[in-house]
Amino acid sequence: MNPQPTTAPDTGAAPQGVTGWFDPGLPEQQQVLGFLYAKWAIGALRAVVELRVPDLLAQRARTVAELAAATGADADNLYRVLRAVAAAGVLHEDDEGRFSVAPLGAGLVSGAEGGIREMFLFASDPMLWRPYENLAHTVRTGEPAFVASFGAPFYEYTKAHPEKAAVLDKAMLQNKYPGVERVFAGFDFGRFATIADVGGGRGHFLAEVLRDNPRVTGVLADQPHTVAESKEVFEGLEDRVTVVGCDFFVEVPAGCDAYFIKHTLHNWDNAHATRILRTIRKAIGDNPDARLLIVENLLRGPGEWDIGKLIDIESLAVLGGRERSLGEWNRVAGDAGFTLAGDPVPGDIALLEYRPV
Repeated sequence: MNPQPTTAPDTGAAPQGVTGWFDPGLPEQQQVLGFLYAKWAIGALRAVVELRVPDLLAQRARTVAELAAATGADADNLYRVLRAVAAAGVLHEDDEGRFSVAPLGAGLVSGAEGGIREMFLFASDPMLWRPYENLAHTVRTGEPAFVASFGAPFYEYTKAHPEKAAVLDKAMLQNKYPGVERVFAGFDFGRFATIADVGGGRGHFLAEVLRDNPRVTGVLADQPHTVAESKEVFEGLEDRVTVVGCDFFVEVPAGCDAYFIKHTLHNWDNAHATRILRTIRKAIGDNPDARLLIVENLLRGPGEWDIGKLIDIESLAVLGGRERSLGEWNRVAGDAGFTLAGDPVPGDIALLEYRPV
């Protein structure tokens, strides 16, 4: 579920954008206040995106008066928000009072190629913001703060609130992290005759694999209401894919040569993740050549910078899930009947290959 932001190169050092929030003019013990700058910038930027200001500025530079007229906003309040967003580098403000979209803001334009507008609105939505007000509740009790804030687990809440489910669905369609592209570029999916994409949503990844590997067939396995929307995704591939509605806690299709699961297991705690993997292990049966392929964040060691360690807090607060180190992944997979069959590199998105034992 969690949106996957771009990380720094695999150097172990903090990216410049993190340290840039801190004011070296403050005493060292006060520089942590720099984290508040991010809060103020996010609040201002959300208002700008909700008002579709980037869409208007994608057409041409505009004055505050023009933007206020187009959005129905108060001109003075709008200006104060716009100048804050410009100060953060997402918009550009010129000496004549006109605003335009800076390169950092290009992805917030509706329909932009590689855009992240819907991801940003999802990640800054109150349903993902309010749990942070009470993260100490999770630390004390183990219950996701989301449950304490909204009275139900995340996925039950979105099912009961279609407008929030729509926000989630739109965001997940944009959730394409470049680290995944690098992982896939170095992996040979063609070595498997049949690949099952477990929890694969509407099948966009599986369709890409099938197009790149014409000798491979695929099985899309996810909840019935999700896979019901996959028909257009597999246009032209109908004879090479089987779509199965299922509950991966109970059963997944048997007989495949590889079982792929991407950005899904981090939504669950260890006990639930192990249940999912045991279901896959049962489907593999006695085929020693079958493989489990997991794509997730692979955390670096103690004290090292890792964006995955921050994403883990969202998993903790909202879902009760977790990001994992290689040792943690090996324990979860081992409890389900798998052993590691590769040498993944920590610090970014990784493809972890396991064989059945």
